Amino acid sequence: MWSAGTSAMPGRTTPSHPRNVLAWVAAVTVYGGFGAGCASGGVQGYTETLWREDMGRITQGTMDDGLDKMIRKYALQLNRREVRGRDLYYEFAWQPRDLFAEEETTGITKARNRIVIRGRMLEASFDGSGVFRFTWEVENEVTSADTPEWHASVMPSEVVEQYRPIYSDLSLEVRSGVRR
Repeated sequence: MWSAGTSAMPGRTTPSHPRNVLAWVAAVTVYGGFGAGCASGGVQGYTETLWREDMGRITQGTMDDGLDKMIRKYALQLNRREVRGRDLYYEFAWQPRDLFAEEETTGITKARNRIVIRGRMLEASFDGSGVFRFTWEVENEVTSADTPEWHASVMPSEVVEQYRPIYSDLSLEVRSGVRR
């Protein structure tokens, strides 16, 4: 069974008690889970092709008001607003952008980004609008000489910095909004 401090592999030790094994497996799982969550974007941060932030709990009316102001301020075009059961979805038009030096050296020919905001209803409110948990996303797509169709690609950190003012303004607007 378990022997204290010995292992089948030289230079490695195994736990001396099965309970220690469970603690070790749990620690590895938790640490590995955090690492996988960070690598996949989790709720905040950005993966290779997507920047995502948790916006928190916001009423539908407050989000609608905040988005109306951002549309006017940043000349954004809302392509789709959809309500499906407990989910609320806002999709903005793709915005073409200039290439960054890193992209040009890898053969990318065109690039574009779009904002997507998703909400999941947490509770219904008396006025029918509900309280949602909203998530902000910016997606990145490119074309290249090898692949002329639009496809997801690594998002340069400069894209996050370009969209950060919109995210910051919207976050401030919905947090200070009167309709809660």
